[in-house]
Amino acid sequence: MKRTSLVTAAAVAAGLLSAGTASASDWTMTYLPLPPGGSGIAQVAATNGAGSYAGTADGKLVTWTGGTVADHGIPAGYTRVEAADENASGSVLGSAVYYSEGSHYPGKHAFVFENGGFQFLGKVPGYYNSQAHGTNDRGDVVGTVFNDIRYGSTAAFWPSGDREHPVKLDVPPLLTPVDIDQDGTILLNEQYSGTYLWKDGVLRRLVLPEGVRESRGIAIRDGKVLASTPLGDRLWTAFDTSQEVPDNMYTTALNGSGLVTGWVAEPGRPKIPAVWSPGGPVTRLPSPVDAYGIAVGDNGEIAGALQDSGSGTAPVVWRRG
Repeated sequence: MKRTSLVTAAAVAAGLLSAGTASASDWTMTYLPLPPGGSGIAQVAATNGAGSYAGTADGKLVTWTGGTVADHGIPAGYTRVEAADENASGSVLGSAVYYSEGSHYPGKHAFVFENGGFQFLGKVPGYYNSQAHGTNDRGDVVGTVFNDIRYGSTAAFWPSGDREHPVKLDVPPLLTPVDIDQDGTILLNEQYSGTYLWKDGVLRRLVLPEGVRESRGIAIRDGKVLASTPLGDRLWTAFDTSQEVPDNMYTTALNGSGLVTGWVAEPGRPKIPAVWSPGGPVTRLPSPVDAYGIAVGDNGEIAGALQDSGSGTAPVVWRRG
């Protein structure tokens, strides 16, 4: 369904939110504009925390600032881009995708988009592919490097002062980086196992609740860690201290104050966008169709996507008040 159709659906549904979502009345939903001439489908991926957003539309990198959209295209020689993160300065992190002749498996080259252009990150010696996963406000980047993705990848770090000379992280081979905190702490997942924090050469595993053996890190921000477990998602305020996210909420992101977004599922409604703060209830956000939160800024705004089973997604922002 194109954005125009979803807008119509939103207008029709505006007065049809159930009494069970009354807590969402403080929140309003706004559609993010799309580049002209495209399919009408886009995906928001990240925020600078202050009202600007980054994502993709028809495989191209797009950003939203001040209610307008900018289409930055695709770097020459590549087929599409994947947006991964954005920091407070508006530097967008992502990966450009290509296919070598005769190959069915993609190659990738990590980049930052800043000062109006794509700037590819340096390669780790011995590896010709890189994929970006997370950046912090000082511009450090964490990701992976690989040659043939079928045979796995290796964790890598690009320091803000010298992105031309990345280094492999000195961590066990099955650890994959997910995100990086403002102080340089790196969040990693171990395949079929737990979640780890790495900083200055020291590796610590998140302490899980009794009886839980597996977790998957989702995000780290200002010392807080969001991760999923087989018994539900949890928020860690220290590596050995966590609390359950209530209502079986599926989480996707958090900000510096611990505000969490994602979705909850109810009978007949697989994905209802939601937000939660420690100590409070889960709040369902208004939406005319299935939807979910993707990124949450330090200003409290939540970017996400409306889903339509027929044609795709539409990027939106929820604001309180």
